[in-house]
Amino acid sequence: GDVVGSSAAFAEILSSPAGMADSSIIQYVQKFRWDSQTSETKRLTKRAILDLLGCSLAGSQHDTVPGVVDSIGKIDGRGANIVWGTTHTLDLKGAIFLNAYSGALFDMDDGHRRAQGHPGAVLVPCALTVGSRLNSSGAEVLEAVAVGYDVAVREAVRIREAGGPRKGSSGWCAPGAAATVGKLLKLTDAQMANAIGLAEYFTPQAGQDRSVQFPSMMKEGIPWGAYTGSFCAHLAMGGFTAHRPHLADAAELCADLGTRVEVDYAYYKKWAACRWAHPALAGLDQCKAEKSDFGIKVVKHVQLRSFEKGLLLNNRAPKSTLEAVYSIPFSVAYWLKHGKIDPDDVKNEAAMVSDPEVLDMATRIDMEHAPEYTEKFPLQCIQDVIVTYTDGSKVTKAGLESPGDPGDRAFSDDEIRSKFQLLAEPVVGDRWKSIVALVEELDKCPDVAKLTSLLSTC
Repeated sequence: GDVVGSSAAFAEILSSPAGMADSSIIQYVQKFRWDSQTSETKRLTKRAILDLLGCSLAGSQHDTVPGVVDSIGKIDGRGANIVWGTTHTLDLKGAIFLNAYSGALFDMDDGHRRAQGHPGAVLVPCALTVGSRLNSSGAEVLEAVAVGYDVAVREAVRIREAGGPRKGSSGWCAPGAAATVGKLLKLTDAQMANAIGLAEYFTPQAGQDRSVQFPSMMKEGIPWGAYTGSFCAHLAMGGFTAHRPHLADAAELCADLGTRVEVDYAYYKKWAACRWAHPALAGLDQCKAEKSDFGIKVVKHVQLRSFEKGLLLNNRAPKSTLEAVYSIPFSVAYWLKHGKIDPDDVKNEAAMVSDPEVLDMATRIDMEHAPEYTEKFPLQCIQDVIVTYTDGSKVTKAGLESPGDPGDRAFSDDEIRSKFQLLAEPVVGDRWKSIVALVEELDKCPDVAKLTSLLSTC
């Protein structure tokens, strides 16, 4: 049959009886082929996988992981599916849950401005965990990841435009995960429609604003979204039916399928902190480049102007690192002392949240609403920082955006590899190099189990 890889090819699909515009999303998912994608899409899909693997390996070392493994093991059984970065194995659903949980834990996982959340931590664990069980090829997994982004991001836009409370990542990623897993399961058109419809219906509520105000291990419901999406795809394969997917009726939203591949527009993170803190941290980076002694000792006060949602992240005295990564004043204060926020910092919870110098600095960081930046949110996250030094002088960094955004601020391939080494080497040692090499040539790999076997610490 036809394959999707260009606007002309997709237009031909839409003109066929089976590909009427109202079912364009299903036809797109089913016809999508890796060998028809651009070199840029291929490079960036591999980037999404490598980045998430690094985040999961680092997250696997957090103190909470053994308890979650034990709980899931008691519910679903141990199974034979690898929990990345550990010696543990679990049932398929449990391994997906844990690999997604660890991927999001340190808040270094990728994100997407159009969707306003984090697709990679949901989709990549589904693709690689299920793909390993099915002995899927690397090209099949890459296809599944790419179409998952396309479904998930459009689902996020659909939900936002429908109104109501803002949903965290799992609230719109579960349908993307259903498409990802359904692609690997080789579902029929009808089964794929049911999988996405089921995931739309069963997706977590994941109230986002409440979640960021009271940070916890829920992590935007990301692990449950991965679990749900895979579950729905497997249900659909067995004949479980669903309502017609809302996305099947979103003709305008799906009109750019085949011309806009959403994985191309993911952003990547430099620091273990919520993305909403990154513009301000980038401003501090600029100050440090200009002033050799820049740091907590010479800063008296920081005024931060932000888009409105950023003001929710205003906990100056977090009690845990899970709270700390969702606090802009604390993240700024911690960066001022250490010049970084890495997984090793977040893992050392007692030291991170009890430092009196950092806590004092956090009380001297104030935030105010910048309406002109709210108008550009979520497609852009913009902030200003005004730093007052102890000698009374001031410096202003205005119109700040995050490093790692797609386009001019995108990280280079070398920067992504360096980030992966930072995250992975403490967990898997020199094997980090083999993982990078495998991901870079993943489309030539006959069985992705070769890759996931490198993620166990047995």
